Amino acid sequence: MQRYTLAAVAVLLVLFPAQRALQADQALYTIQDLGQTADGLTPTVTGVNAKGQLSGWVYTADFSATHAVRFTDGFGWEYLPGLDTTSSVAYGINANGDLVGYRVNEAGLYRAFRYRDGTGVEEIEPVDGGLFTFGYAINDAGTVVGASMLPTGDTFGFRAAAQLPAERVQPYAIVCGINNDGTMVGSAPAPPPGNSHAYRLDAANNLTDIVPFVGPDGYSNACAIDENGRVGGEAADALANRAFAYTSTGIVNLDPFASNGSVTQAIAAGRSVGYYLLPDFTTRGFMHTDDGGSVDLNSVIEPGNGWVLLAGKGVNAAGQIVGEATKNGVSTTFRLSLAGAAKDTTPPVFTSLAATPSIIFPPKGQKVTVTVSGEATDDSGVMPVCKLTSVTGPGAAGVDFEVTGANTASVAAVGGRTYSMNVTCVDASDNAASQSVDVFVKPDTTAPVIASVTATPSTIWPPDGSMKPVTVTVTASDDVDDQPLCYLSDVTAAGAAAGDSVIRGTFSADVRAVGGRTYAMNVSCSDRAGNHSARSVNVVVPPDTTAPVITELSVTPNAIWPPNGKMVPVQVGVSATDDVDAAPSCALSSISGSSADATITGAFTANVRALKSSDEYDRAYVLTVTCSDRAKNKSSRTVSVVVSKNDPSLNYTGNPGKGNSGHK
Repeated sequence: MQRYTLAAVAVLLVLFPAQRALQADQALYTIQDLGQTADGLTPTVTGVNAKGQLSGWVYTADFSATHAVRFTDGFGWEYLPGLDTTSSVAYGINANGDLVGYRVNEAGLYRAFRYRDGTGVEEIEPVDGGLFTFGYAINDAGTVVGASMLPTGDTFGFRAAAQLPAERVQPYAIVCGINNDGTMVGSAPAPPPGNSHAYRLDAANNLTDIVPFVGPDGYSNACAIDENGRVGGEAADALANRAFAYTSTGIVNLDPFASNGSVTQAIAAGRSVGYYLLPDFTTRGFMHTDDGGSVDLNSVIEPGNGWVLLAGKGVNAAGQIVGEATKNGVSTTFRLSLAGAAKDTTPPVFTSLAATPSIIFPPKGQKVTVTVSGEATDDSGVMPVCKLTSVTGPGAAGVDFEVTGANTASVAAVGGRTYSMNVTCVDASDNAASQSVDVFVKPDTTAPVIASVTATPSTIWPPDGSMKPVTVTVTASDDVDDQPLCYLSDVTAAGAAAGDSVIRGTFSADVRAVGGRTYAMNVSCSDRAGNHSARSVNVVVPPDTTAPVITELSVTPNAIWPPNGKMVPVQVGVSATDDVDAAPSCALSSISGSSADATITGAFTANVRALKSSDEYDRAYVLTVTCSDRAKNKSSRTVSVVVSKNDPSLNYTGNPGKGNSGHK
């Protein structure tokens, strides 16, 4: 142990003079204090993407749970919807800002997740009887890798491409890194005595076992991989586990610090970062490049500024390094960027900005999700981060419109409204540019379509002048409203008087049954936008064309004697029916004979003179009765009154009308 300590001191004495000489000339990196979350919690950093966004997680204030967080320039550390209400951890971030990690879901189960702005949390279910899943890395295509735990406690690696379920990768293994080529890295049990070995598995399923410094019996582990397939992790040597990089030439020890241990946490474009242990078991961050070897991160920043960089946790191809530190004794997070360039004061330049949908239809008042896609370039060469910062428009904020994610908003589809989606793009130097794109809610200008209007009854009979009920049925549709508002608006008819039609309800009315009349039942349909359409249906009252039927006709007396020339009163009896009128109007309309001999005295009475005929026959008066209905249809029938020449009470024989020779 004493020899180990002396060796560590010797190496530090050799290394640090060169580092101090470098600092005396100029710092290689500028440092940014990324600080804590809004509620004062310092994140554990787990990764950085090409835009300089960071992934990580924090303990809650009472240490009862963890929450995934993401850092974005201009917006700081943020909690993410779906990951802020349950225990969650973010382990990686891709170029799109998508996160990977795991959370405890509503059922109390550990589930790997893929988080994307707009769609939110996507859980990755176990395969092959697994109980839990844990996500550890994500590439730019959205492929997630991790580990699935069986009920026995054993684990196996999985891979889950975007939109596809998880698939098993390695038995009894963990997959914790993947690059854009699909090459994966992780660890799995080696042959007996069973120490875990790091491995690399390419897209063609070629497996490379990364043998520790001490040989096959030792331990190695790796989660870092870059686009060239370089792998970083830790491997056992004779004294401790050492940070390594694995290239085509084999495993390389990145720990010249004679430390109590070290690990490579991330690698990009050949630059490796991690941390090592000091003799007091505190940590310091380090960086390794092929040209410069391994250096303590504290040696590449301006000295005397209160910073102590504890660990390098992520690095991107632009050379930005992120991790954890203390500044003046207060824990915080940092990002290093290569120095040498003049301070960037130029804001990003928008290259595109679009909203989907940009035109909303139909305007039914429903909430519509709008996705905003903004892209910008920056003279620094590092892609800026663009984010939807606010929405403005008619209505009330939080009710009619609100920002729901980094690039999504919810707006109310009210016709004629225009909402402005306000986007801000921020570069690594916190220079910001803002621009907006409008979303228009197309107004509803189309009236409802009335497919059919029917009336029951459509024909009214009999036309007896009474009020008859009519019901209207309407079928209508609208391009916006599920059910337009329809109603019976008016009833019209030629020649109708006030009171001949009365609307009783939304679809009902009473009309007077006047023969020959046609009623137009006028229907109106309206949508919520106030567009109207109208249509009518006719109700016909056929005319009465059938005359009354005289069923019985009689006259009293029907025979008069003696023919003494006197006027004799007679009375007509009539019975008649009609297909419409209950009581048709009947009257004596004419009587044969001269006005001096036959006179109508009333509707059913007349006087006739008892005169004998000039010939040998009896005289007959013919009485005509006419019946009329309300439609003025008429029918007539006759009945006769006879004036006998002979006493009809005597029984005689002879020629009819000759009389009895015994009576003069």
